[in-house]
Amino acid sequence: MAATLVAAPAAGPGAAVIRSAPAYYAVTKTVTLTNTGNQTAYHVDAQVTLLPPATRYASLQLTGESVVPASVSRDTYGNTIGHFAWAQLDPGQSVTLTFTYTAEVWAIHYRLDAVQGPYETTGASYRTYTDPRLEADAVDTGAPALVALDRSLAPADAGPLDRAQAYFDWIVGHIRYNYSLVPAGSALAVLKTRLGICTDFAELFTGMLRTAHIPARLVDGYVVNNGAGEGGFHQWVEFELPRLGWVAADPTWGVDGYFAALPDDWHIPLYVGGRPDVNVTWQYVPGTAPYIHIQYHYTFKTLAAAPAPARRAALPVLAPAKSTAVRQHGRALPATPWWAVGRAWLAALWHWITGTLVTIFGRLA
Repeated sequence: MAATLVAAPAAGPGAAVIRSAPAYYAVTKTVTLTNTGNQTAYHVDAQVTLLPPATRYASLQLTGESVVPASVSRDTYGNTIGHFAWAQLDPGQSVTLTFTYTAEVWAIHYRLDAVQGPYETTGASYRTYTDPRLEADAVDTGAPALVALDRSLAPADAGPLDRAQAYFDWIVGHIRYNYSLVPAGSALAVLKTRLGICTDFAELFTGMLRTAHIPARLVDGYVVNNGAGEGGFHQWVEFELPRLGWVAADPTWGVDGYFAALPDDWHIPLYVGGRPDVNVTWQYVPGTAPYIHIQYHYTFKTLAAAPAPARRAALPVLAPAKSTAVRQHGRALPATPWWAVGRAWLAALWHWITGTLVTIFGRLA
């Protein structure tokens, strides 16, 4: 039986946050990989996000899986990644992974008077989440347009909290939601169009924060209720403040008080950072074209009370219901090196020569 994995509330001073009573959810995640090509895919490797890093507003526990991962690792963002491998997938063959979770979620407000002192600029978190190379094509950290905008919104001596508040307020007042659901695609793009969806709001806010050397990270998750009784995938932001730690903010819902607060128990984080939920690689014989198609979906169910501790057991596989484009890559099998080919040819030649000589001398005898 696999060990229980938990993304628990992050450690920190209890007085730094104010939380509501928790809400509870049951979550199921299903991933199906199918070889839709007409040739065999070899050495198929799937990296599946299992858990996000810890937060103060949600605790996600993996309670079961249909296949135990071959190994588990942490990525740059702190997500827990399960590694699954198959020697080959034949044409038309599918494999399915199913995971179940329980989630405990709180509405949260941060005590901003707990912010003290400067950043520890040598720390790994600060260096990672202010690095302009991180998600560069999405958040555009350090782009001249973001530098100019940041400078226009906050004085040079403003602290990180005041800067973050100014950037958040500007986005809320100047960026409109695109109800056609077409993403702008990057921080600079939404800055130009002034129109975007949740990912655009989050990427622009993250880009502005990082440009001002305020650590910030994207959070991909699910909101069980958007205020109209509907759920859906969503993206928001966490930024780091000295001594307070990671602080959640949702600029898409900014007019409803989502700066340094998540005033609902609906936001369930699934993973952090500009990475795919599922990443698959495979190899193939040169001249063929197998293709691993990925389908995955989540289901969420509100629970009336805290769930009983779950036994970790294998789960039945479920049919996929949602197809989503995720990162995947195939590459040709390594070519046989020339020396290996030559060695095999020489061995064959030697066997032919010796066999011929034995036959000749055998006849002479």
